[in-house]
Amino acid sequence: MNATRAKKTFKKRFGQANHLLITALVGLDAIETGEVSKKPEGFSTSWNPIEPKRSAERARIFTLKSFLGWAVESLEMYLTELNRKPKELESEELTVLFSKAGRSIYQKAILIGEHAEVDPVLVALMEVLITWRNYTFHYDIDNQIRRGSVILLRDSAERIRSEFCGLEIDQLQKTWESQGDFTFKETASLISATHKYVSAVDSYALSNLDTSRYVGDALELHFRGNDKAAQKLRSLPDEKKLRFLQNIVSEALGVIIEEDSVVQKHLATVQAGI
Repeated sequence: MNATRAKKTFKKRFGQANHLLITALVGLDAIETGEVSKKPEGFSTSWNPIEPKRSAERARIFTLKSFLGWAVESLEMYLTELNRKPKELESEELTVLFSKAGRSIYQKAILIGEHAEVDPVLVALMEVLITWRNYTFHYDIDNQIRRGSVILLRDSAERIRSEFCGLEIDQLQKTWESQGDFTFKETASLISATHKYVSAVDSYALSNLDTSRYVGDALELHFRGNDKAAQKLRSLPDEKKLRFLQNIVSEALGVIIEEDSVVQKHLATVQAGI
């Protein structure tokens, strides 16, 4: 298992974000430079901007904002999926952390990131991203980037510049403090940081995953109210029941459990429950 179900879903949802962003900006650049001056014939709508260049500039800002908003939504989906049965991130401490964070993606990203010992720079960049998204997309928001995170980012300016294609923290700070619009470089860097943050949390989740508990939860969910599956299991000869459960686990979790003992220990429980 090289990735959780949550990360696989995240990748499907957001994995090509930078490529798609660049593709969209290439198209807008063609309008700005005058290479494209009219809409394709297949577009059944009107498009006659008075100032095409200005319209493209405004569309660029809207596109960058939209991608950053989608980054936060995808991050929130990922952290929520980790905590949804069969849970891929579970412990008594994590239960408390998820409860403390409630529905706040800001709190979830910080608390889970710190618990998983994610690079503090990545956690701080998630604070920047989420706080900016909240001020830009919502209203009456009181999220603030923690003072310690601001200091950390400024102290890590050289490293960040090297790891994120020349990203300048001074300029990034000016943008978030003024609630301005991030540039393409800033947007691409925050998208990259989101991927790195998710990968770091996922590595922690996988290294701390209780496989037996995870398989048991998956089987319980599968058979709950699933009369067809229960009937199928009862009809099979004993020697085929284990393979049937292994196939269910493989389909439900997207992983192959090679050790028979992991699924075998849950066979009696499943049969007793149906």
